Amino acid sequence: MTKILITGCLGFIGSHFTKYVLKNTNWDIVGFNRNSDQRNYNRWGDITNRDMQRIQLIYGDLSNNSNVSGILEDVDYCVNFAAKTFVDHSIRDARPFVESNILGTVNLLDEATRNKKTLIRYIQVSTDEVYGAILKGSYKEDSRLNPTNPYAAAKASADMMTLSYFNTYGVPAIITRTENNFGEYQHPQKALPKFVKYAMENKPLPVYGDGEHVRMWLYVEEHCSAICHLIEKGKPGEIYHVAGEQELTNNQLAKIVLETLGKDVSLVEHLDDHNARPGHDRRYAINTEKIRATGWKSKYKLEDKLRDVILWYASNEWWSK
Repeated sequence: MTKILITGCLGFIGSHFTKYVLKNTNWDIVGFNRNSDQRNYNRWGDITNRDMQRIQLIYGDLSNNSNVSGILEDVDYCVNFAAKTFVDHSIRDARPFVESNILGTVNLLDEATRNKKTLIRYIQVSTDEVYGAILKGSYKEDSRLNPTNPYAAAKASADMMTLSYFNTYGVPAIITRTENNFGEYQHPQKALPKFVKYAMENKPLPVYGDGEHVRMWLYVEEHCSAICHLIEKGKPGEIYHVAGEQELTNNQLAKIVLETLGKDVSLVEHLDDHNARPGHDRRYAINTEKIRATGWKSKYKLEDKLRDVILWYASNEWWSK
């Protein structure tokens, strides 16, 4: 029986990926996650009891060597989602991001090295933020790294360690870099669920600066499908961009939320970006020619899926409380 290790399995993307694997494969799952609060475990609330029998859940910390020992024995595939991701938190204190995102990745790569004879693929999930801002055009996989905040720098470092373990030890590693993901069960501090919560309460939506910061957006299920695709079609030692290449400014995102919920656009409130959010880039954009050449591409229209997810949050207000 094929077995996959999913680290960060109770996180936003990792939980969606766990459910995607259950739905679309017959693989057994070893799920690894920090000892999490009930909110995160609720992300698995729609998994049936029968499917839960396919999951072995392990609580631990990747930055603790003793927690990682042995977790890749008899595992065919490993997907590493585990990471601290809040840019603002990394600006306040970078050290936890170094410990989790770099040291944790190295510990997992050491375990992958010990099991490389049986491990078929190791996927390191990364971010477009490692490149820094780009005002026009889009970055390709061989573009220069230029992280501008501690979170992005820690992810870039983990990527470099992953490539080094491919080159030095032969770990069959692939790196994916994605754009802003959105979907159900995202942390309430993130932009989309926060905007919906505030709109439902008729509170001003906090948009930093002039609201013209640009981000690409991807529905989380598409990210999951791309990773499964690359497990089969990706080449070890390579980097692939996973994106829909559909952009929105923060103003546009806020407007879609308000229009979908029947709220007035006057609820947008612009905040002082310079003082509130240092280290945030004006625009990110990544090119997807490489992954499209393998046979994968985004299939959803961005605004349609955004509206679906906005309505989910509006119907599930308990999640954001």
